[in-house]
Amino acid sequence: MIQQLDIKLKCQEDGHQDEIETICYNQFCSEFRLNCFKCIKKGRIHLDHLDDVEKLNSFIGFIEMKSQQCDNLLDDLNKLLESLNQSFSQLKRGIRQKYSLQQERIINLNSQQIHDYLNSTIKLVEYKQSITTIISDQTKKLTHTFNNLYQQLQLSSFNYYQIDDYSIKLSKEFYDKGYDLYYKDKFAEAIDIFDLSIQENPNNYEPLWCKGACLRFLNKTEDAIIWLDKALAIHPKHLNSLSDKGVCLRLLNKYEDAISLVDQALAIDPKHVNSLFEKGQCLRKINKYEDSISWLDKAIAIDPKHINSLFEKAQCLRLLKKYDDAISLLDRTLTIDPKHVISLSGKGVCLRKINKYEDAICWLDKALVIDPKHVNSLGQKGACLKMLKKYNESLQVLDQALLINPQHTFSLQQKGDCLRDQQQYKKALIYYVKSLMIHPNDQYTINQKEFCRKQLNQ
Repeated sequence: MIQQLDIKLKCQEDGHQDEIETICYNQFCSEFRLNCFKCIKKGRIHLDHLDDVEKLNSFIGFIEMKSQQCDNLLDDLNKLLESLNQSFSQLKRGIRQKYSLQQERIINLNSQQIHDYLNSTIKLVEYKQSITTIISDQTKKLTHTFNNLYQQLQLSSFNYYQIDDYSIKLSKEFYDKGYDLYYKDKFAEAIDIFDLSIQENPNNYEPLWCKGACLRFLNKTEDAIIWLDKALAIHPKHLNSLSDKGVCLRLLNKYEDAISLVDQALAIDPKHVNSLFEKGQCLRKINKYEDSISWLDKAIAIDPKHINSLFEKAQCLRLLKKYDDAISLLDRTLTIDPKHVISLSGKGVCLRKINKYEDAICWLDKALVIDPKHVNSLGQKGACLKMLKKYNESLQVLDQALLINPQHTFSLQQKGDCLRDQQQYKKALIYYVKSLMIHPNDQYTINQKEFCRKQLNQ
């Protein structure tokens, strides 16, 4: 029990050999709180709040009181979290009950109930985006609040507990085990092990970084940033944490912020290939294709077989309409890895751009043999079949793509085009409208939608 502890501390003041006798509990005290008799006699300290100075043995009761207060606070927070979970569960349950109808229940519904169901579900598409946006925005605000509180309470900087050599050793062993799982793409399992490593040594930045990296691969981008920031708080120049945070910011479409982080990494190591590649990728995202190529060339100069940089450069060349150069570079990536799906698909895209539709389908099919659910390859194949006027086959392939990803705008546009080419303007309009709900400013889709409307009004 804590009451049995016998605290004996030597005074920290020079020349004082006595044991600590008093402790100050005043909230606003700016002096050292633990003092011996000589401190009080000679220093004349705590004079304006002597009522808050107690004997050292009172510390045991103080610890118990504050621990209880902490437990009460955590209980209150858990109740708030439980209330939030209940409300969220109620919302999800209500959405499922209203909009998800089990087939076996249909026979028990009358025509009015089915009519009401249709009215509700048809309008769901209107609410879906706003629901996701509202909850996402509130989640971001709450996460921001938590992070601010974490910083204000200085929770990352306390050092009450001395980490012994055994804990440091154990933390390293857990990290090594977790990293092995991370390397094998077992990200969820790795996180569990990294948590053990962090528990043993909260100052070990490596499991903090790698947990962030795992969360990124699990598409939990904002959570990943939280853990990467914790790693950077301990080791501000940790290359992998800087680079991975840059990746997360890119995935959140914060390209300028991502470039800033990657530049920090490159200031530490100008030859850090992943950071060079990441900067190139960010520059492509903001349509600076020539600048992107210059940074990707730096990565390739260091590692000529860095397949991601080679592919990314090919992407830039394609966007600059240098299709033959892009194909040549993609052939180079496929020499390194003949099963590199996005390179197989990318070559198909380039061949489609130069009107070699049959050849394009051949390469897209190679990608689909490896990954039958590769949406971009399905969409591109559908586009090629449309150009060959194989409309039924095109629609089948595009439907496969949209079954996997209903918001794949390229496939939505291509299906609209396929129906438009068959003068099925009313049906085509449906897919152009769906595409514009995702990317409302796409001028090509806007033009096609207006064209179909004019045709229907003739």
